[in-house]
Amino acid sequence: MDADSTALSSDPHRRRAAHLYGLIISGAVLATAPDDFRLLRVAVLLLGTLCIYWCAETYVHLMAARTHLRRMLTRRERRHVVVDGWPLVAASAVPLAALAIEALLGIDTKVALDITLAVNAVMLFLLGWRMGRASGLTGGRLVLAAAVAGLLGVTMIGLKTLMH
Repeated sequence: MDADSTALSSDPHRRRAAHLYGLIISGAVLATAPDDFRLLRVAVLLLGTLCIYWCAETYVHLMAARTHLRRMLTRRERRHVVVDGWPLVAASAVPLAALAIEALLGIDTKVALDITLAVNAVMLFLLGWRMGRASGLTGGRLVLAAAVAGLLGVTMIGLKTLMH
């Protein structure tokens, strides 16, 4: 296998970025979802939006890889591109689980969306912390990296507050 095709075999950078994007997009969908929607409808909207983003992002990466390599991708290379972007959708698992639990408990949509946005912000902070630690950050730089990621979630809460 040549170096170009080996480079397409796995992309941990893209997987981490896709997970972060997935949480950011989840927050945006939750922030803009109308308070009069049923939680099931919000969940479908969230999952559907992420799937559309995943399809678009996967298509772009497939086209870019093919352009870069100047040939059609092998089946294995296509599979890796598709799988490497999946964390974008998988990132919605916890927000979707929160929505499902809230629906089962009969929590009002407005309150449920607020709770789920808070959960999403905490997840962004934790992911920022994990990514910061994995990159060797410590002390103030680690806290800053986590805080910046968490602030993306807090910004979504602010967006919801302004919109509703």
